[in-house]
Amino acid sequence: MASRRVRRTGEERKIARRDKRPVASTLQAPTADGLLRIGYVAGSHGIHGALRVRTDDRGSTTIGTVKRLFVMTAASRREFKILEARPLGAGYQRVVLDGIDNPEAADEFRGGAVMIATADLPPLKEGEFYYYQLAGIEVMLTDGRRLGTIEDVLATGAHDIWVVRASEREVLVPVISDVVKSMNLDARQVTIDPIPGLLD
Repeated sequence: MASRRVRRTGEERKIARRDKRPVASTLQAPTADGLLRIGYVAGSHGIHGALRVRTDDRGSTTIGTVKRLFVMTAASRREFKILEARPLGAGYQRVVLDGIDNPEAADEFRGGAVMIATADLPPLKEGEFYYYQLAGIEVMLTDGRRLGTIEDVLATGAHDIWVVRASEREVLVPVISDVVKSMNLDARQVTIDPIPGLLD
């Protein structure tokens, strides 16, 4: 990642955040049929049946970049055309879907997972990638040893931190050019050169 421009689970990375606490991106891999969870339906919004969607990544702009979404409940999976989407703040989005035009209909989907098709995401430029592509990637050391796999990403504002699962412990890897030496998404592998104390 280092100096690369990246996108978070379908959205551009926010360079500045309102608070300074590390924020987890909650990495999830797509389903077998290419659907990626980006949040859930928190309820209805307004009298015309808009959904109030809570995004898993509160800085997410994914919904604004695609034309359809899927809502999965225990009983069904429904596909909808997105008519309008705008942020409400604090990680919520107001989403108007074709076919839902009253609060009662919207509330039927309360608690449902909001999914998007990875095939619908905007194409990436060279050197960019989506955060979900990091889920489970193998982390190797420059001496050839295997460290573990990427389990999550923390956004600190200055740079990201990879949460790497290394056997029974977690290693927090700063995503800076001095540490991250190579990334091969096709091979599902990154190589790092640990700074002193990183693996202690």
